[in-house]
Amino acid sequence: MRVLSLSSIRLTLLTLLLCLALQPDARAEVADRIVAVVNDDIITLSELNEEGAPYFQALIKQVPTEQQQAEMQKLRQEVLSHLVDQRLIEQQAAKLEIQVSEADIDQTIETILTDNHVSREQYKQDLAGKGLTEPQYREQLKRQMLQSRLVSHEIRSKVVITDERINQYYQENYAAGPGPDGAGYHLLQIGFLFGDEYKLKTAAEARQAATEAKKQLDGGKAFTELAKEVSDLPSKEDGGDIGVFQKSELAPFMKDVVLSLKAGEVSDIIETPTGYQILKLVSAPDEGKDEGKAKVAAPPEIKKEIEAKLYKEEGEKLFNKWISELRAKAFIQENL
Repeated sequence: MRVLSLSSIRLTLLTLLLCLALQPDARAEVADRIVAVVNDDIITLSELNEEGAPYFQALIKQVPTEQQQAEMQKLRQEVLSHLVDQRLIEQQAAKLEIQVSEADIDQTIETILTDNHVSREQYKQDLAGKGLTEPQYREQLKRQMLQSRLVSHEIRSKVVITDERINQYYQENYAAGPGPDGAGYHLLQIGFLFGDEYKLKTAAEARQAATEAKKQLDGGKAFTELAKEVSDLPSKEDGGDIGVFQKSELAPFMKDVVLSLKAGEVSDIIETPTGYQILKLVSAPDEGKDEGKAKVAAPPEIKKEIEAKLYKEEGEKLFNKWISELRAKAFIQENL
């Protein structure tokens, strides 16, 4: 463990106090005490309050008055721990000469706005609704980008997700369904609803939307990607994935269509009681077997999704281990 000398700590504190003394209102500034020392850096009470402000406000609104004091103390400690981790990350990034420029932040914000179809005005309104100023958001974004680049340098090369692991995850979480052997018909769906309460008011509009979607699918558009973009159904959040069904569980308007498909095929437009749907059969029970053992290999379209999920989970594990090792080697003193 690296131990900061007493003289070094005193010099840091003295420098801070001298800087504070030169401020216009010295008495008000001096009240901004140090709540943590992280190697050669400090974290002040005002930094803690600024970082935690949105969370503190939410807690006051949501937690009963008699519980607020205890819960606030826990939350303040969590925010301080987060700030300590950020300091360690920034220090490590500086050692490796990893940087994030203002231009990098500008480009990232533009990408976020474009991808989410959000205007500048809506962006500012969203920040205000979250209790954030634009400088605060930019600082948060900078930290996230710095962490991402540092993780890429230190961790991502160590993450390896094998096909065997992907297939095992698919078998356990996708192919497994109700029924004696846990096998069934794994389906994706894109749907368009119509009616006064929906975006599409008439059956003709819904049919037209489905027709345009089918053209994109026939042209090679990824089903899960298109589902997230255009589907009116709740499953759009999962890329249209509605899980695994046994033959007996298929709705009447679905059954004949699903049973006529082979794994990987996309259906024609299906009329439903409330609109129109397009289905994709991801996997099915082995041919010639009555709801028998499901295919083990993950289909390509689902494989990418599983790989990304496993990659994220493994990356988070390695990151937590890495940050714990940084903490163990650092001089950290908290005084909340």
